[in-house]
Amino acid sequence: MSSRKVFIRKIVYLAIIACLIMAIFWLSRPATSATKDSPASPGGLLAVVRDEYMLSPARLGEIDPTSVTIKLTTLGLRGVAAQILWGKAQEYQMKKDWANRALVLKQITKVQPNFIDVWINQAWNVSYNISVQFRDDYRERYRWVIKGFNFLKEGIVYNKNDERLQYELGRMISQKIGKADESKQFRRLFRQDDDFNAGRALADRDNWLVGKEWYDAATNMVETKRKTTLRQSPLIVRSSGPMCTMNYAESLEKDGTFGEVAKTAWKGASDDWQRFGSVQLPTSFTRGPDEPILIRLNEQESEERIARELADKLDAIQPGLRQKIIAEKKAGLSAAQREALAVAPEVRTQAQATLAFDAEQALNTSHDEVARRIKGPRRKQAIELARDAADHEQLARYISQNRSIVNFSFWRSRAKTEQTDDLVTARRLVYQGDQKYAEGDPVLARNAYRDALAAWRRVIDAHPEYREDQTTGEDLIDVIDRYRRILRQLDEPFPEPFILQDVVDAYRARHGQAAADQRQAKPAAKRAEKAGK
Repeated sequence: MSSRKVFIRKIVYLAIIACLIMAIFWLSRPATSATKDSPASPGGLLAVVRDEYMLSPARLGEIDPTSVTIKLTTLGLRGVAAQILWGKAQEYQMKKDWANRALVLKQITKVQPNFIDVWINQAWNVSYNISVQFRDDYRERYRWVIKGFNFLKEGIVYNKNDERLQYELGRMISQKIGKADESKQFRRLFRQDDDFNAGRALADRDNWLVGKEWYDAATNMVETKRKTTLRQSPLIVRSSGPMCTMNYAESLEKDGTFGEVAKTAWKGASDDWQRFGSVQLPTSFTRGPDEPILIRLNEQESEERIARELADKLDAIQPGLRQKIIAEKKAGLSAAQREALAVAPEVRTQAQATLAFDAEQALNTSHDEVARRIKGPRRKQAIELARDAADHEQLARYISQNRSIVNFSFWRSRAKTEQTDDLVTARRLVYQGDQKYAEGDPVLARNAYRDALAAWRRVIDAHPEYREDQTTGEDLIDVIDRYRRILRQLDEPFPEPFILQDVVDAYRARHGQAAADQRQAKPAAKRAEKAGK
């Protein structure tokens, strides 16, 4: 190759490099402010994107010299450096070397401050893993928990447009403070924490309320963007705030606050669940590609009512037709199936239950079956009624399935019921009984528990759903066990018939007699001590 060709090729390469440099400069040129001689400029495409997604820390007071220096020294290989450091962090995690893992994750935040998982992992590492190393001093554990929270807040400064950090901070503040073994102490320290709660009124410093603030911030951000990076479904995300107000009201009573204050807190929870039920939510069911079916959790009953009304209109076109079709199907059942159907469900054998299920499936008659048996000019109307009734029934089933995921019906009902005088009284008396038990006063504890169980009897009679709720059932069994232990100490017989025998029976049905006996044998004093903390 001649020297002239080599020279020309070098010139071409230099020209291409110059063009690329100019293109990069054009795309990444920074934004400028307006002057008297020139208007403001938003900068290049990359500057606009960085500003839109809050990826640039180049704002007054937000420049981190250490981070900028590290970015320059990596020569554009920040992603590679972050992945290498991430692998090192995972290695330290396997070794349970939390101190070195913390250092590595801190380095990643300097190299790549928009790496969301690092902020979340390090916050959890500090609040959950490092904090528990200080077993002898709950104040020191709390200090490390707050360090994790502050780390997430630092990540939010760099990632103001990403709702994941806001949501995680809400979850950690509510759950770590509110459900830790030392939650009583943590909640007290959190309310007294002037640094973390700077600018927040003392009445608003409950961890559940603060957690709800961050949950709501994440939810509002999702609504504004009309899209989300959260891994949880909208149903779960939306339920987090109402659950915080529910836990706030419950925690007040556990701390010994009752009366109008508790009722007001439960009303706030009830209002939150009602608002949650009115929000339109996408489901996992679709009408077509990228077209999810939308529901409102409050509308199950109305959808069922509309479906019944449409079915009644269908049946009115040719009265008795549906019963005639069912009778025809019943005539085709085997003798064994008809015999199984005649047996009450609660006393059927396994074989009879199977036969009865198959028979019920065979007898099931859809609205469409009824409509297509209708002859004459109203047949078209019947088919339309059948289709509309089936659609409303299907939507009601979708709502029911989504309700069950977050236990919506129970929580909404409970938030209303907890405001009643009987339930506030029942929980107040249980609290008083626990306090007297822990103080070693069995007579006053017995009286408080006895009156509490009577109040619970009135509550369950009015709201039977409490009998089937597992958490409520276990809490009541704990109270009953303490009551039984006190009666033994006082040489008094356990009352027969027992006022809450149905609660005991429901617990045994769920867990078995052996589990019930084992629970009863567990030292009741220990449970009372925990309840009275």
